[in-house]
Amino acid sequence: MAGVEKNSNIEFHFSSKLRNIALGLFLIGLFLTILQIIFPWHSAHHHGGDHHGNPRLFYSLHLAFLVFLPITLGSIFFVSVHHLSGAAWSVTIRRLAETHFWFMPVMLVFLILILGLGIDQVFHHWVHAPETDKLVKHKSPWLNVPFFIGRNIVVFIIWIIFGWYLWKLSVQQDHDGKFEHTPTLAKISAGFAVVFGLTISTTSWDLSMSIEPHWFSTIWAVYIFAGVLLSSFSAMAIWVYFLKKAGYYGDTLTENHIHDVGKYIWGSSIFWAYIGIASQFLLIWYGHIPEETIFYNTRIYNDDMSHNPWALVSLSLIFIRFVLPFFLLIRRDSKRNFGWLAAVSGLVLFGQIWDMYWVLYPTLDHGHFVMISWQEIGSLLLFTGLYILVIGYALTKSKLIPINDPRLEECLHGHH
Repeated sequence: MAGVEKNSNIEFHFSSKLRNIALGLFLIGLFLTILQIIFPWHSAHHHGGDHHGNPRLFYSLHLAFLVFLPITLGSIFFVSVHHLSGAAWSVTIRRLAETHFWFMPVMLVFLILILGLGIDQVFHHWVHAPETDKLVKHKSPWLNVPFFIGRNIVVFIIWIIFGWYLWKLSVQQDHDGKFEHTPTLAKISAGFAVVFGLTISTTSWDLSMSIEPHWFSTIWAVYIFAGVLLSSFSAMAIWVYFLKKAGYYGDTLTENHIHDVGKYIWGSSIFWAYIGIASQFLLIWYGHIPEETIFYNTRIYNDDMSHNPWALVSLSLIFIRFVLPFFLLIRRDSKRNFGWLAAVSGLVLFGQIWDMYWVLYPTLDHGHFVMISWQEIGSLLLFTGLYILVIGYALTKSKLIPINDPRLEECLHGHH
């Protein structure tokens, strides 16, 4: 594939402009996060048995964590599906997804920080549950602090190991051109697919559902999975837009390839609606079982059954997650336009922020409305800056496309 290297710009150089922007976002985020430590948030609504400390600091960090985890983990999942299916269309975009594993160790550091210092703040409903709470006591073999922290750290280490091998062997094939790496990558991907199926479930129960330990939903892991798909494809679409605009890829990545990414985003928005609205909300509404309705009751109604401010967040979530992406990407040409797809992808990523805010924050202040403010913006900027810095440096470690992949030729000449 010497012609590809000669005719296309596939050597990424981390420009000082992008690096400075990322560093600026990181420093602003760090400053706002430090401000949270100096000026901790206090609830205006006092209840007996309130937890102390700085809960909003850890809530905001956990919010950002749940926004960037789907991007990172979803990219590794995308790589594994690519190898398992023997896909050709995604060869030139695969290296971008492979590179995302480099951000997973950063996520592990934040996981240890959140769980090590703030587990009693974010997960206070079960960490500080009274002895009289029989339901939480019944769940204590699973929801206890040592096991909770230990298993989630182990899961992250396993993800990192799989991500490392998927990236390393792919890059190694760039240098030695050996075909045997391809079936080996498929075997590793098969192992990861099994691990992913199990761990995405346990992680979704732990890091988001256990925020409300009295709630039951049998489809929560699938709901989180829908967010994983939306976030990872959207992040890739934005990176592709930026890299193409900066003159990278040449003819190796065209509107034919980005069209497929757009179709996945569009389809995933429908999948989110099917799981979140049709398969979860409507069934819970129809069943009307108290241990299931408690989640939506907090996010829609006051005690007197009038609508609370969270109801507006719940309603807007449907538009941001489903209605807008569906109609903005329904046309074929909209999915083949790099700039348009990147803009809609930005909206989809905002939907992930809004979704996790809707999941987490009603538990921060006993159901009282807490609007997103500088605390959450600070944590999100902190993660965004780090994410761009890490992925930017990681992209310099290899070529932007796997130049010796046996399916590259088919990918380059694929048409829609």
